[in-house]
Amino acid sequence: MKKKNVFWGVLFLLGACAVIAGRLGFLDGIGFWSILFSLVLAAVLIRGIVRRSWSMILFSVAFLCIVNDQLLGIEELTPWPVLGAAFLGTIGLNLLFPRHGWKNAGWHRIGMKNGEAGSSDMGNTEYETQIEENGAENVRCEVNFHSAVKYLSSTALQYARLENSFGSLSVYFTDCALWQHQAEVRVDISFASAELYIPSSWYVVCNVSSSFGGVNENGRSAPASQDVLTITGDVSFGSLEIHYI
Repeated sequence: MKKKNVFWGVLFLLGACAVIAGRLGFLDGIGFWSILFSLVLAAVLIRGIVRRSWSMILFSVAFLCIVNDQLLGIEELTPWPVLGAAFLGTIGLNLLFPRHGWKNAGWHRIGMKNGEAGSSDMGNTEYETQIEENGAENVRCEVNFHSAVKYLSSTALQYARLENSFGSLSVYFTDCALWQHQAEVRVDISFASAELYIPSSWYVVCNVSSSFGGVNENGRSAPASQDVLTITGDVSFGSLEIHYI
């Protein structure tokens, strides 16, 4: 049994118990929809904590406050003050505690390469790359309060991590070959947009979770291809567009 199914199964069982308890008068003043929304937002909060996503954590708490403002006696703080606090808190925490997925001391940071574009006077774009002993290449690109276009060039791409907060990022994989015909792309998008341009000759498995965001695929990948690219990660208050070209 998958852990994800266990989590949601337990959550819905708790919801059923809460509905019955409410009808029996144990939860006076709490309506059915408040219970339902609170459970969903609590699930988003737990996911945010597990994935260390500041936007998911703060905005799920903010919406929990909005849904239960009368119960908590904080009507004067909802909705805009708590939403504004969540927005500013997300910016501050992302700046103070950026998410770095690489722990290997061998990584080195370089700037934008030829053929890449970036704009905006504020924010930053970071790019890291590492080639393993077996020839596999791993890359990482992080965009904060910035916009950037990245053209990847690799003969053995194994793993790519793309992090985007309050920015815009476009990444082209058209000049890449996959290591042993398989690779993974991990995306972490918060209050931002990202576009991935992927060869239509690859088969793509998209396992991206979306919380208050959207994931769209434009075109189709090749299901019979030996080259398999798996896309994982999270989109929170943003959008991910996948283009097959």
